[in-house]
Amino acid sequence: MTTDIQAGFIALHGNRTESLAETVFAWLRQRPLAPLEEEVILVQSNGMAEWLKMTLARDGGVCAATRVELPARFMWRAYRQVLGRQEVPSTSPLDKTALTWRLMRLLPELLAEPGFEPVAGFLRPGEPHRLLQLAGRLADLFDQYQVYRADWLNSWADGKDVLAAPGRDHLPVPTDQTWQPKLWRALLAELDELERSSIRPLLHQRVLAVLQSGAPLASPVARRVVLFGMTHVPLPTLQTVAALARHSQVLLAIPNPCRFHWADIMDGRELHSMSRRRQPLRRARFGCFAVGRDACPRPSAAGGLGASGPRLRTPAR
Repeated sequence: MTTDIQAGFIALHGNRTESLAETVFAWLRQRPLAPLEEEVILVQSNGMAEWLKMTLARDGGVCAATRVELPARFMWRAYRQVLGRQEVPSTSPLDKTALTWRLMRLLPELLAEPGFEPVAGFLRPGEPHRLLQLAGRLADLFDQYQVYRADWLNSWADGKDVLAAPGRDHLPVPTDQTWQPKLWRALLAELDELERSSIRPLLHQRVLAVLQSGAPLASPVARRVVLFGMTHVPLPTLQTVAALARHSQVLLAIPNPCRFHWADIMDGRELHSMSRRRQPLRRARFGCFAVGRDACPRPSAAGGLGASGPRLRTPAR
């Protein structure tokens, strides 16, 4: 039996992973896909993927026709489905593995450039293992930038050595780190026009534009996407699945330590700092630790990253 899967965005909150899994499995059983159609479930780690597959098999007797994967692989497949295989290659020219080998070739050529003194101090002639180690670390770093700090990379590509800070003035790149923007520009200079248009930050903006415009997609996307158990979701991933909700049923099952909206809880120091930024010449009229005095301290202990998830996933009132 198959049911009509209605497109939309659904958010489930729970403080126990087991309860979230039971709720998601019950939803999937009541609204099954076609017999040969795959369920798509996104998780934040391989360990969570294995646990979820074993739990699904124990709950239903078998785990089949279920694609449990990390968001990066799903995102690239969605890019190809939205824009077309002719527009998006099978792999990114700046994926982590390809980036490692590009860096191994580029780094020795850049060591004499101004600003690369910290890198030159680490590398030594006749020690290729140090070059491989550094290239691998930097490839991982730039891979994370493409996921979490695409705004930094866009500024660097435009020749601006700044760190974008939403809601505040841009910060200059520290003097001992100016080699990072220069290295990113050197990487982009090696790419041809097609390759440069295929890096993740640029593709992401193109995909969002197509999804939000209502234009027809190059090929069908998954009818249902489940994001399960992610304590924090990268903003590009959240933007993509939110835009996909026009075409797919998106189910967001997230851990949450509190049944109420707690993302605005903050300690007195944070509120005092925010007030001084907004009104620097006006004296604060509240005690430094007044706000949050009667709130549970455990949610606020999750920090800014923990609070940013519920804040982004809660629609503005």
